[in-house]
Amino acid sequence: MSKNLNSKTKTGVIWDLSGAFVRQFAFLFISIILARLLAPEEFGIIGMSMVFVSIAEVFTDVGFTSGLIQQKDTKDIAFSSVFYVNLAISLVLSGVIILTAPLIADFYEEPKVERILFFLAIIPPIAALGRVQAAILTKEINFKSLTIRDITATVIGGSLGVGAAFLDYGVYSLVIQQIATVTTATLMLWFATGWRPKLEFSTFEIKKLFGYTSFVFLDSLLRQVFNKIDTIFIGKVFSPAMLGFYSRAESLRAQVQTYTTNSLRKVIFPVLSQLQEDKKKFDETYFRAFNIVTGLVVLLIAPLYFLSHFIIIFLLGEKWEPSVIFFQILIFSAITSPQIGMMGKAVLAKGYSKLKFKIGLIQRLLKLTPIAVGLYYGIKEFAVTVVIASTIVFFVYALILNSKLKISFWTQVKNLLIPNTVFLIFMGANYFYEEIFNQWLITLVFLIAHLLFVKLIKHESYSFLTRMINQGFSSIQNKFKN
Repeated sequence: MSKNLNSKTKTGVIWDLSGAFVRQFAFLFISIILARLLAPEEFGIIGMSMVFVSIAEVFTDVGFTSGLIQQKDTKDIAFSSVFYVNLAISLVLSGVIILTAPLIADFYEEPKVERILFFLAIIPPIAALGRVQAAILTKEINFKSLTIRDITATVIGGSLGVGAAFLDYGVYSLVIQQIATVTTATLMLWFATGWRPKLEFSTFEIKKLFGYTSFVFLDSLLRQVFNKIDTIFIGKVFSPAMLGFYSRAESLRAQVQTYTTNSLRKVIFPVLSQLQEDKKKFDETYFRAFNIVTGLVVLLIAPLYFLSHFIIIFLLGEKWEPSVIFFQILIFSAITSPQIGMMGKAVLAKGYSKLKFKIGLIQRLLKLTPIAVGLYYGIKEFAVTVVIASTIVFFVYALILNSKLKISFWTQVKNLLIPNTVFLIFMGANYFYEEIFNQWLITLVFLIAHLLFVKLIKHESYSFLTRMINQGFSSIQNKFKN
């Protein structure tokens, strides 16, 4: 890896990781306030509505921004062409959401969904206005601007949502939060880049991109649809309240991934794309990121698992206690989901968008299993099957990377299991002797044991963590000196 690329990668990771911490802390703080002000049913209703907005946003992009990032030499006319295509599609989709809102409300048997979708339909066009700018910043590994954008949007959108909740706007507080967040994010992107769309369009550039992006789009579409199947299933079969409990647990689980791995996953795609022709450096970079991700994830998962009851009750209130069991189950999917995302980025970086799509088909088919289990047994068993399906996907990816990219299957499995050894031992002991152990004490002992273990085996996650801490202290000391 060249010194320049190495430096940009480190800077990108540091900015995005520190930004993720600030952003997610702000998001968590806002979520706590909203959870105490609003009812679980209201979170369930907004979840039902956002399913279709999220799917529409996949159609808006059609995978073009991913193609712009992966493509080595991109002409300016290609950026303008993608901008206009995204905007045109988003306007059509906005109209589709409005027209189908009554049907969606009838499907859920929830009248409020119709009116909420009328408001949320504005989101795809607003988001489309900033997609190319985000792709340019990502391509340049300029995560400083992206981080500032994300933090600002989260704070402004969340603050307006909380303000609306205090004024008793109910579920519409969450609508205001969603619209304000995406609007702020788009405005920030326009300020962060000097690029503006020109009055030019090239069908040739769009066709050239589409050869790569068609499979990216189909994969993204299936991923978004199947990722929302749990929301559709629970909202239809059970109730808005039950969906609220489940989605709150899933949201907290997602925080783990964001805190620990999203930064590396976002940076790794443009970095690996630039190294796609250098096998040795490609593999070294992939495994370094893989190991760091795995080590950081378990460091956060274990304490959250042991203290889950306290965390949810303390932060959200007694009314959210049913979320505890869902969180305790779903947290285990975070052990493999970051690696799965990174594996997908490695495949795309090599230009295998069709292969990524095929793997995605396997992944989506596996996601149908929890529905069958949930219908027959119940929602808890549904959550357990979600975790099992996610774990199977990891092994499928590891086998395919071994076959197509010549990245050792057993090395990937070993690198996943070793950092989780201490956690698995403590989890087993806690399962059988939970009534005896103090959960705060077992958390503290685990953290000490885990850190000693990763230090002893000289794991890359320990080196990364200590380096980040040292850089943080150095930065603080320099500020005081100045």
